[in-house]
Amino acid sequence: MKVALIGYSASGRSTLYRAAARGLAKGDVTAVPVPDPRFDTIVAQVKPKKQTPATVILSDDVEPVSTTGRAFSLRLIDQAKKADLLLHVVRAFESPTVPYHAEVDPIRDQDTVDVELVLSDLQIVENRLERLLRSTTFKTSGSPDYMENQLFTRIRPDLEGGTPIRSMDLTEDDQTIVRNYQFLTAKPVVIAFNVSEDQAAEPVERLKNRIEALNQNGIPAFAVCATMEEEIAQLDPADQPEFLAALGVSEPASNRVIRAAYDALGLITFFTAGDNDTHAWPLRRGSSALKAAATIHNDIARGFIRAEVVHYQDYANAGSLDAAYSAGKMTLEGKEYTIQDGDLLHIRNKS
Repeated sequence: MKVALIGYSASGRSTLYRAAARGLAKGDVTAVPVPDPRFDTIVAQVKPKKQTPATVILSDDVEPVSTTGRAFSLRLIDQAKKADLLLHVVRAFESPTVPYHAEVDPIRDQDTVDVELVLSDLQIVENRLERLLRSTTFKTSGSPDYMENQLFTRIRPDLEGGTPIRSMDLTEDDQTIVRNYQFLTAKPVVIAFNVSEDQAAEPVERLKNRIEALNQNGIPAFAVCATMEEEIAQLDPADQPEFLAALGVSEPASNRVIRAAYDALGLITFFTAGDNDTHAWPLRRGSSALKAAATIHNDIARGFIRAEVVHYQDYANAGSLDAAYSAGKMTLEGKEYTIQDGDLLHIRNKS
């Protein structure tokens, strides 16, 4: 799953990218492990030869939002379309040494980018509706052009009113059409307000109110000091807890960035705990055991017989997978079983 950082120049996008990558950044695209203490616990108990955490792909290769002329260039739109989620980094810090295009105003900047995202999608819809008028089948009920014309005619007024596609009430068929166009406002979004160090723990009231409002509307948003987070990421892992404790926090805020993106993508994690490889697997929330098997390997899915399932809390209470089995905490589930976040799986299959 690819997470693209977007925002104005000098917003701190690249700084937050490097901080969230926790020293792993090699260029502008990096696979970053998803912080998960459950996985750490399983690894510590199993002691596998290899451990593979769940990851998200962070991308810092999107062109900055322009402050002159057209805010979203065609190149920016094309790059952002390739992402599964947009992480909007908004400048909320003052600095005499870091030039900016205007007086710092995070509310204004977030609103401006939100409007540009909607306008980008509205342009696509309007262009497509214009082309559909020249189609010979757009009035033929049930045809692909008819379905597109019906949908785009319906959503155009909402886009004109500033409503993102992700907030619209769309059917499964509608969603299929939307995915074909990679609309930017159909993608989940996370807002990171990049504040100064003295506001990292307690943002100013106006910004705090905006963050609360966004969260209440289902948009993950938080304040983070990217420069401080980058410094933390450069410390030896053994020294980080003491440094964080001095700041009065329990973990780097960069962990929140990754988890917020992971959650906003609608992902959960299931585990396979093997001696050779203990693995954390990302999976769409609501997916079946068969889909989980296919995530591991298509051959395992084709030969699926049953899934041996242990819920994570039962595993943690028992202390090991063997102990959980002995305590009767393993259940046998079929293909349609809905995987729960934290499930430990072993797939029985025809090998």
